[in-house]
Amino acid sequence: MKIGIVVFENFTDLDFYLPWDLLNRVRVLNFRDNWTVEILNDSSIITSATGLTIQSTKPLRFANECDAVFFCSGYETRELIGDQAFLNNFKLDISKQYIAAIDSGALILGALGFLKGKKATTYPTAFEALSEYCEVVKDPFVEVGHIATAARCLSSDKLALWIIEKLAGQEIADKVYETVRPL
Repeated sequence: MKIGIVVFENFTDLDFYLPWDLLNRVRVLNFRDNWTVEILNDSSIITSATGLTIQSTKPLRFANECDAVFFCSGYETRELIGDQAFLNNFKLDISKQYIAAIDSGALILGALGFLKGKKATTYPTAFEALSEYCEVVKDPFVEVGHIATAARCLSSDKLALWIIEKLAGQEIADKVYETVRPL
């Protein structure tokens, strides 16, 4: 299974690091050996909103080959939804791929046309912008078919576990959660 996490300059740290960790636990804890998680961006180095840097492992277009794609959030999403060159990288197939977005990453899903006629959620400051694409609901997690959105950083675990459940099964998602859940 191939999972891609789409990041961009000024991404929100927690929206990347928590899902990155959870998604990678499937392989690290030997639940699946055919499980890879890639960081997608056309730049080799990406800097978070707090100044931490990460290295991309694959270009943005690799998302089209993935079984699941996770869109991070951050200050740049409002610019990226108007950047046709950025959007043209994604030829995703919602009948075959699972697509998730945390917070304002949902705006990218809207700009790609995946939210039309659907319900979705996002960070409260992006409710109005997201309402141009779909019906906005004020819930921490919304799943509609192969698409899931979540609101606020600490909901990103729900998206990561949703991807794990869809690609590896509920039992493995439960095992991964067990390794991080509060006592």
